[in-house]
Amino acid sequence: MGGPRRSPPKTPRLWSPLALPLLLLTSAVPGAAEPIEPEGSPPPAAVPLLRLEPGWGRLQQTLGLPAWVDLDLGVLAEPMANPAGGLVREASWIQQTTLALTLRLPTDPDRWAMQVTIASFNGDPRYAQRLGAVLPLQEVANPVGLWLTRASLQHRSADDRWSLEAGLVGMSPDLFSTPIEDFYVHDALNGAPVLFSIPNFPVFPVAASGALLVLRPTSASTLRLASFNLAATNTVAGLLGTSSGLPPGRGWTHQLQWSYAAPWLNRHLTAPIAACHQGAGLRARHGTCPRPVQVERQLPGGLLQVAAYAGTGPNRGLYGSATVPIHLPWGLDHRLWAAAAAGFDPATNPTPSYIGGGLVSQGVLPGRPFDLLMLGVARPGFSPTISPGLSHEGVVELGYQLRINQSFNLQPSLQWIVNPGGAGRVPGVFAVGLQLGLSF
Repeated sequence: MGGPRRSPPKTPRLWSPLALPLLLLTSAVPGAAEPIEPEGSPPPAAVPLLRLEPGWGRLQQTLGLPAWVDLDLGVLAEPMANPAGGLVREASWIQQTTLALTLRLPTDPDRWAMQVTIASFNGDPRYAQRLGAVLPLQEVANPVGLWLTRASLQHRSADDRWSLEAGLVGMSPDLFSTPIEDFYVHDALNGAPVLFSIPNFPVFPVAASGALLVLRPTSASTLRLASFNLAATNTVAGLLGTSSGLPPGRGWTHQLQWSYAAPWLNRHLTAPIAACHQGAGLRARHGTCPRPVQVERQLPGGLLQVAAYAGTGPNRGLYGSATVPIHLPWGLDHRLWAAAAAGFDPATNPTPSYIGGGLVSQGVLPGRPFDLLMLGVARPGFSPTISPGLSHEGVVELGYQLRINQSFNLQPSLQWIVNPGGAGRVPGVFAVGLQLGLSF
């Protein structure tokens, strides 16, 4: 189980020798784009909208590229150390750099697009294994080197009811994961449960020749159908010289996923967050408020998902997830989520069972309305055929994301690894990490 692991191409992040002084300088930066008025100020004539500060210039504007060209560069890094537990006490870091190019047809930019994405990994991808754990503690723990993660052509219908993408494609981030999971660091919480350890499945950064058809029968429903050639994954992974560690693949995998953004889950999320000034901070507004404001939402909406896969091996399974907006007496906005998956063929699936869930909250600290607090738990179970004698490995993760602006995030996190290795012989691991990110 030493092959590539999922690292979804979410907002990328940065690590460098300047990270510590940068953290000290930016920790005092307020989260809101507009200052909070002093107590006693008269009510504003119009309710202000607080937005996250704009980020730094994108490559597209910096290089003066035309509107039909999108060029994005991002860096995501995760230094980590375990002060207690595990087989050893040590620190590690790993970094992902991603360059994505999208070219659209100048005469019809909304319908045709060509996408090419390259990801580079540097650092230590084997940190978890040295601690005695099976599952990576860092989502970017992939074999070092240069990966071609996407090279495809996409066509979208004029009414946006369907789209088709074909070429070298992958599952991430559209299949078998829910957007709320992108806020976590540990690999078992960061999407694609049950599938991330199947060696040849095209989970980021692994890509394969295949196609993805997306149907949107209603504004709230999305149906995705995909097929991937598993025999191509090893070849694609080595196109840019990376030693991926993937065994030779064979056959195809076919996947189906239905996503439903239920209107009854999202009816209160169509507008910004209604908040009220309270001292130096904000609180959710209920009833009358002498100084109301609105705050831009940072969390995805409510979502229900059901998915299935089948392929050569045989290798079959089911997946389901739910993201539900909830109200709590603290903070501004909250999402409760849960996911479960089952693989029916343990002879070909190293982790055939999974259950996980958590809570993500926005604006829990005064003066930081855009920061996020994450709590998550997950328990993948190991295959008795592939890993006899191993039961399960669990994780509890607590994190806090400092949203400095639209381009830069800092996310300290704590992890407790339960039953590392799955055999009950390794002490539980307590790990401390700092995820840093920058995007252009």
